[in-house]
Amino acid sequence: MLHALSPLRQTVTHRTVIALHCSGAGGRVFDSYRALLGPDTELTAPDLLGSGAEAEWPLGEPLTIDTEAERLAPLLARAPGGVHLIGHSYGGALALQMALRWPQHVQSLTLYEPVRFRLLGTQSPAWKEIVSVGGRIAALTASRRFDAAARLFVDYWSGPGTWSSLPTTRQATVAGRMPKVRAEFEALFSDIVSPVAYAGLKMPIAVLAGGHSPYPARKVAEELVQICRQARLVHLPGRGHMGALEDPAAVLAWLPKARTPLAAAA
Repeated sequence: MLHALSPLRQTVTHRTVIALHCSGAGGRVFDSYRALLGPDTELTAPDLLGSGAEAEWPLGEPLTIDTEAERLAPLLARAPGGVHLIGHSYGGALALQMALRWPQHVQSLTLYEPVRFRLLGTQSPAWKEIVSVGGRIAALTASRRFDAAARLFVDYWSGPGTWSSLPTTRQATVAGRMPKVRAEFEALFSDIVSPVAYAGLKMPIAVLAGGHSPYPARKVAEELVQICRQARLVHLPGRGHMGALEDPAAVLAWLPKARTPLAAAA
């Protein structure tokens, strides 16, 4: 006599995603991502230091990318199966740092123009361009001309005239965050991670770049993919540097799917 077999127990493997925002923003910019992620995904979008609901960054306070990474490290420990990191601009640079420090906890990287500027080489036109822009922003911020610094910052990354089109409340918010933006530029310019280190990353990496983005951001994306064997470069011809927020579906299309393994029969 044949005995009835118990049905296979199906267990859904949930994704844990951490999304890291760009300079001058806050974690809430990823709210539009939540509606596009299914019930299999838990999204955490923390405010970085000096951003969102965090206290303002003191003018002149030094910063390293490791300072940010170590503050976020406890988030990795909450997901025993590992996390998927999404990073935009400075958030992408930070996601890379977390993957370099704790690769065993990172399942994948989905990066929109991660600004690890040291990959450009200090003699390249792209490096000279971004150092010039960053230096002017830093000088304006140091002299407490926060509005002028914010205008230069926003118009460089989003296009001339963008600053003028922002609501005054948004202008005030970005201007108030310029001391942290200045510290982020300085941290990126003084980055000491060797390009060789990125070659050791073994998780899947998608690097997205907009066709209308500033040249240094596009060039960093290209250089990173040349170094990382696991990385794939995704061109978004119609997007600029803020494409990560304008077209979240294009970013999430490269986020690895959650798997649904089958448990052994009982």
